[in-house]
Amino acid sequence: MTPAFPAAWLLFGLAFAMAAAHFLTLPWPRLATVLVYSIPVAWCLLILRNRKGALPKLNVIDTGFAAFILVVLISATALPGPDEHGAVWKYLRFLPFMMITPYVLGRLMSLTDLELFSRITLFAGLALLPLLMLDRLTVVDRPWRLPIFGLDHGPLLVGGLLAALLLVLCTLVLSGGAVWLKKRGRIGRLVLLGLIAGVTFVLVWVMARGWLLAGLAGVAVVCLSMRSRSLALRAGLLAYVFAIATFALAILPASSFHAAILTAPAPAPAPAPAPVTALCPILGEASCQPFRDGVDSVAMRWVMYSEAVAMFVESPVWGVGAARFGECSCTGPGWYPHSTILQGFAELGLIGGGLQLGMFLLATVTLLQWLKLTSQGRIDPTYAFLAGLLVLFLLSDQLYGNYLMASGTWLILGIAASLRENAKGELSRA
Repeated sequence: MTPAFPAAWLLFGLAFAMAAAHFLTLPWPRLATVLVYSIPVAWCLLILRNRKGALPKLNVIDTGFAAFILVVLISATALPGPDEHGAVWKYLRFLPFMMITPYVLGRLMSLTDLELFSRITLFAGLALLPLLMLDRLTVVDRPWRLPIFGLDHGPLLVGGLLAALLLVLCTLVLSGGAVWLKKRGRIGRLVLLGLIAGVTFVLVWVMARGWLLAGLAGVAVVCLSMRSRSLALRAGLLAYVFAIATFALAILPASSFHAAILTAPAPAPAPAPAPVTALCPILGEASCQPFRDGVDSVAMRWVMYSEAVAMFVESPVWGVGAARFGECSCTGPGWYPHSTILQGFAELGLIGGGLQLGMFLLATVTLLQWLKLTSQGRIDPTYAFLAGLLVLFLLSDQLYGNYLMASGTWLILGIAASLRENAKGELSRA
């Protein structure tokens, strides 16, 4: 009865379930997705019943999370007009699965649970690698972007686990490695470094750009966090990971796809004088050209970011309404700006956006408080992994995210809320 297993299932289970369906040539109905995400919800309820005393009085992060949920519900049901396109209800259905459940699982985690979660991430990531190779060997056609397990969005599905695996491996290097690797001395360290190189190559190869950037940022945070280790070791590992990523980008066919990130965005046209309640592109029809071209997702994101800013300027207090971004965007109903922070301010205004940003800042401050303790050697490998995960999910959510589906971030915020329960910033081992 540990929250580590349902948390890992919630974050990574869908990739393995879809891989199994793909290799067995089974159809994937919508009900299957519901089942995959219902399992950790039921699991969470059982653990919650078993750990009744693990949730003491609410702290400031708990209060902020509850207030944010309330703002989302009020915004979705009371403020906007009728949900003519069904987009609002579509995303509200994710709320118990991808917001509340991961937060509660994080809130229930002890230090032992977090250590177990890192080991589960390690073995799940290692299990994913041969599945990816098998999938690649069975691909007949080679489209411009490799499908993973027959899914166009497959790179995004597996990229998160690969990036998290990279953080675990770097943490193992800095902490001396697992027990069985320690017994093998230099060979064990070489195995870890080889795995890091392989995972970095695969992360570049699958063309999950956001996860690659977020993973490299997470590695940097892990190296900065473990101050009890020598500066030479930490700097050397960081340089090694970045060198491998640079080499992979230089030799793999995916390099041109990744290079599009460096393309300067076209200047956004001035906002059209139209009310945000109307179904129209808030920046005018001219801003929709990247979507009509349909080939540059980076340019599309810049448009969506600009639209989110324009929506906030137009309605700064309450926003345009939860899950209503698409109604005022070139994307159309049901879409979101691929940034949880911009989405929060655009859809929920200063109230909801401020609450969300405040929780992110509180979680960061909470983790920074115990980073001062790592120089004294206090279980820094596990906490360094947690700090890397926070950056990994927060950054990826600004490239892919929807606050109603940001399960990784809500999990880490729940863990941060548990950290605040102890004045010294340490999770209990109970």
